[in-house]
Amino acid sequence: MTAPNRQTPSSDVTAELVQLLPELAVTLFEAGPHKEARSQARGEPLTGRQMRAVVFLAHRGGITMGELADGLEIGRAAASELVARLTEKGVVVREDDPEDRRVVHVRLVGPAKDYADSLLVKWRDQLETVFALYPGIDPETLVAFLRTVIDQMKGRPEA
Repeated sequence: MTAPNRQTPSSDVTAELVQLLPELAVTLFEAGPHKEARSQARGEPLTGRQMRAVVFLAHRGGITMGELADGLEIGRAAASELVARLTEKGVVVREDDPEDRRVVHVRLVGPAKDYADSLLVKWRDQLETVFALYPGIDPETLVAFLRTVIDQMKGRPEA
């Protein structure tokens, strides 16, 4: 006869996190900048990939095309095409580097930049409010934990 399967406290937390992940994913999607942000572009609404680029650029400001490609985990050609579409929609501008003609910088402009900036402030305020409710949580450990979860879920090897 085998002993009943006892879960350790860590297993209980893991099981609860597994249940919370889908709810977190839906909440993040619903709280995302979908309708309003997509309407910040001229012409057609932004696609999901374009929105991902806008959020990435909002976090980093002006970056190079290579940094955008690396950050979005896409090839250089795909990044160039993505930026071309965002440029047509008036969301970003491309700027040649005056010191190196091979380098192209990309940054948000106009209403899309203003909206992205306000969204980041809103999210930052919400996170600070939640951290204030849980003073025992170390934010740096939480960030490291979440980065590791994301890496694992994307199939990336541990660092």
